[in-house]
Amino acid sequence: MNSLKRSFYIKNLIKLLIPMLIPILILGSLAIPLIHFYLKEKINQENLNLLNQIQMNFEMIFDELNSINFTIAASAVEFIDLQNMLEKNWLDREDYIKLASLKNVIDSPALAHPYIDSIYIYIENDKRRFLTSTSGGAVDLSTFEDTSWYEGLFKEKTNETIWTKKRTIIRKPLNFPSQTIEVISLYRCFTLANGNLGYIVLNVNTAYLNDYLNGLYKMPGQNILVIDEANKILFENYPVHLTASETGKMVTSTKEIDTMKIQSEPSIVFKLESEKYSWLFFSSIPKSALYKLPYQLSVVIFILLFLSIIVGGILAYFSTKRNFADIRSIVTILNNAEKGEPLPHLPTVITDVHNYIIHKIVSNFMEQSYMKVRLSERKYKMQALELSMHQSQLNPHFLFNTLETINWKVFSLTKRPNEINDMIDNLANILRYSLDAKDDLVVLRDEIKHTKSYVDIQKIRHKDQFTCIWECDEGVDKYFVVKLFLQPLIENSLQHGMVGLVRKLSIKVKIKSSLTDLYVSVIDNGVGMDTAKLKDIRSKLKSNYTSTDHIGLYNTNKRIQLIYGENQGITFRSKPGWGTIVAVKIPIN
Repeated sequence: MNSLKRSFYIKNLIKLLIPMLIPILILGSLAIPLIHFYLKEKINQENLNLLNQIQMNFEMIFDELNSINFTIAASAVEFIDLQNMLEKNWLDREDYIKLASLKNVIDSPALAHPYIDSIYIYIENDKRRFLTSTSGGAVDLSTFEDTSWYEGLFKEKTNETIWTKKRTIIRKPLNFPSQTIEVISLYRCFTLANGNLGYIVLNVNTAYLNDYLNGLYKMPGQNILVIDEANKILFENYPVHLTASETGKMVTSTKEIDTMKIQSEPSIVFKLESEKYSWLFFSSIPKSALYKLPYQLSVVIFILLFLSIIVGGILAYFSTKRNFADIRSIVTILNNAEKGEPLPHLPTVITDVHNYIIHKIVSNFMEQSYMKVRLSERKYKMQALELSMHQSQLNPHFLFNTLETINWKVFSLTKRPNEINDMIDNLANILRYSLDAKDDLVVLRDEIKHTKSYVDIQKIRHKDQFTCIWECDEGVDKYFVVKLFLQPLIENSLQHGMVGLVRKLSIKVKIKSSLTDLYVSVIDNGVGMDTAKLKDIRSKLKSNYTSTDHIGLYNTNKRIQLIYGENQGITFRSKPGWGTIVAVKIPIN
């Protein structure tokens, strides 16, 4: 009764929830995808436009730096004098004038462009001196606070004339705290007229460009990165510690817009490549920030769904409680009727659905129950009778006794065993097998043994007009099968495959097994049959047809269906001039 009450409550709940939930679900299923799609398209386009803008501005800045580089490199004639001055122990008045002129060349752009931290000019010399925009003249590398540019000069030295390197400069002003400045050094190598090498080093303050990135309109949690060809981060709007794996995935991704985990958080990554400087521009936005509005709308919808379920559950509870008394009385009547206990009197007046149901139950239940029992008994008796009838066709006791008499008579006349005795012995074995088996199911090895006796009889009868090959999986002979089901399959091949056949008939019996079934096939290369005849046989196998033609097959098919169910039975495949395949699938259990 509790399960019935629970079931009734669930039905009431569903009836109440459907009109409440459908509008919410329709609203959510339409609104969320539309908003999600609109935001996705809008944000994707805005981010790609933002990266394009950043790329253009960065390339413009570094193009300007290249222009400054060219302007300084144009003074290469004076750099020969600079090399001489750097190697001198003492400078004369004319040297100071030339040095001041060169100093002005590098001071002007350093002061005019706020993103340039400093400019160095180095000509190869024994004293390791160079010209810098941060001091009054030539300085000695051993006394200068920034030396990493010189170390990187030879580490990064390649066949290219221009390259970049990210560095850190630590300055220690007198009476002031130390300053740490992150710079991107733009190196340019040039050759003097005398064949010596010179280098211009433009140090770009990354803080300026990072502030520029930070000043752009961004979404919460958005990170903008510029990565060089060595997978090093050159610029970023705020420090983000990416792992080598994360950086590698971002760089190697072939998609302009991709989804990946950044610092263990699923993010949308936008990518743009600068062919001019071989830099990659990235913008990553956490999905939680990107789809915040659809997420909030989803939360609201889920809250509405939850409240609807709560309200629907309360209403369904009271509705079930109010109506279940009527249901309980109906169930009581049904139980009493099944147990044969007295039923209540028919209602004199039908006033509601409850009284109407009781009236129908009392007036019809007993008659229907009685008819159902009679029908079940009749069906069972018909199946038992039909099975017995089919079985009795294969159990003729009198034939066995007659064959024994004939066998001894032949032996007494011929005074020695001969083919007739062999045929009678094989036939007697088949009849004894049919008579001795008390059950409908027998072990497959016995079935094969007695079927081979039948084959031996037919070989004597038909001389050498056919061969029979057995192909069985190992271990299949232990399973139980329907008694005398193989012989009719082989008999069919002999009777219908040999008629009009000019070649020798070949019959192959294949028995395979799976975890749940045995697959038995009898294959011959006989005359086969046309489509119409094949269709007719298949139709008759599905019906209750019986006839003298193919009687063994119809009989066997019916016994298989009676034992294993209507879904089992014999299947036919045939092609004129090629042969016939008769197959049976038998459940192992």
